[in-house]
Amino acid sequence: DLNSRDERSIQLIREYARKWNGVYIAFSGGKDSTALLLLASEALPKTMIRGVVFVEVTGNTDRCNIEYAHRITEKLGLPDKLMHLKREDLDFFEALVKWGVPMRVHRWCLNEFKMKVFQRAKPPIYVVGVKHADSWFRSRSDWSKPKNWNGMIVFSPIWFWTSGDIMDFLRSRNVQLSPCYDHFGHSGNCMYCPFHSKKMIM
Repeated sequence: DLNSRDERSIQLIREYARKWNGVYIAFSGGKDSTALLLLASEALPKTMIRGVVFVEVTGNTDRCNIEYAHRITEKLGLPDKLMHLKREDLDFFEALVKWGVPMRVHRWCLNEFKMKVFQRAKPPIYVVGVKHADSWFRSRSDWSKPKNWNGMIVFSPIWFWTSGDIMDFLRSRNVQLSPCYDHFGHSGNCMYCPFHSKKMIM
């Protein structure tokens, strides 16, 4: 049920934010993180949202994605909370020459362009848009319960949602997906990614 699902997620966000006296929201401009940001903006007063953390992968994030991230935070009245972060010392394609194509067992793109930036910002309490339906690996761990991940406390209030739930929720709030989805078939946050489906790559 749409309403009970939304309320469950909103309650989880409120409980989590009260326990830790506020939260940071991980935001990529994709559909899941857009739904997450909408939920958090409905669940919490602005004072409890410490920051909306958007990480640009230098050289690999499309301008369309960046513009959408800024536009949505403006629409939700959170432009002052947006933390637009990126590495200034390294470009994705320079790293590609240096380390080769990133693989699941050597996912340097995540470590070098996401985790190092997160750690520099030091946001200790994160809300993330992870769903059990994203992958077999994610389905094995309940992200709706707080966990320690790379020195940060993280949890996902939409862990039990499906992709259909995400789209239903966005439609119910009259929020459009990023135009990147029409252009590329994905959010455009990481244009070149070995984890994209064959359809996305083509």
